[in-house]
Amino acid sequence: MADAKHVRRADFHDISVIYDIIKENQEEVLPRSIPDILGMFDRFYLYDDGEVRGVISWQVLPVMDLMEPDFCLEVISFSVRRTDQGKGIGTVLLNHVLGILKDFNPNRIIVLTFHSAFFEKFGFTKTSKEFLYPKIYLGCINCTKYKSPLTCPEVAMEIKLK
Repeated sequence: MADAKHVRRADFHDISVIYDIIKENQEEVLPRSIPDILGMFDRFYLYDDGEVRGVISWQVLPVMDLMEPDFCLEVISFSVRRTDQGKGIGTVLLNHVLGILKDFNPNRIIVLTFHSAFFEKFGFTKTSKEFLYPKIYLGCINCTKYKSPLTCPEVAMEIKLK
């Protein structure tokens, strides 16, 4: 079974393997270019027990209203090698990153996913994409997979902390 002692922060030498693991699940995870991964490699965490088996990252969403800021963080690029799925690696990675994100004291943590039942186990609840304008502004608007962020089949989920 997966063990938290195998989670580590990525370094420059991991960029290629991060790319490969995300690409392995490209129908479920938004593909990322090498330059994109390079620009944010320090926010990636890996499950590495001698071989990297899973990756997860996060990003800060823009604050749209400075009078009433919604400090929101998003779990992104969460991918486990197909041959290693179902072994608890995703659970260990998500628990690790949620611990880090909660320390930043955000209002909420969001994720867009095709696997809502998995995220519900961690306290995420479904929400409307209409409440995720910072996410749409930051990433969804440039997505080449779907015509509209509001018709994308991914489920929007959040953990409200405030």
